[in-house]
Amino acid sequence: MARSSNTLLRAAMTAVRDCADTMETQAASLLEAMPTLPMHEGSRASALELSAGLKDAASRVMFELALLETELGEGKAETASAVQRLAGMDALMMGAVAAMADVADELEKAAERDETHEQSFVLVIEATAAMLQGIEKAKAATQALDATEPAAVNT
Repeated sequence: MARSSNTLLRAAMTAVRDCADTMETQAASLLEAMPTLPMHEGSRASALELSAGLKDAASRVMFELALLETELGEGKAETASAVQRLAGMDALMMGAVAAMADVADELEKAAERDETHEQSFVLVIEATAAMLQGIEKAKAATQALDATEPAAVNT
């Protein structure tokens, strides 16, 4: 059972890392594109601020993952605490991405009124979708690990 748990732990950590990488990439793309796209200045400011928040969240997750890896390697952390920390990282990323939904709604309304705003809406909605896919994979991997933990403790 321990081998299965270790495999699931590595898979969960990889999924969280991949999600953070996706967030970093999407945030960088948004930060680069937003200043030149046609959009209302209020929406631009919100999108830029939230994109910077996405980059920050991705960096924090990467730092936490590195710390967790070190602690696991040194035997200072157990799987149960790793599950809790990974779930916290999943929640941090979800919170950062969820905030983009409001910007996407604003941009969708603007695009309905003026087609020149459509490009900014598409960019934000596609980036958000990519990040949400990563979060779902990370959450599923963390939950799979969590499901094995009680069995591993009892054996």
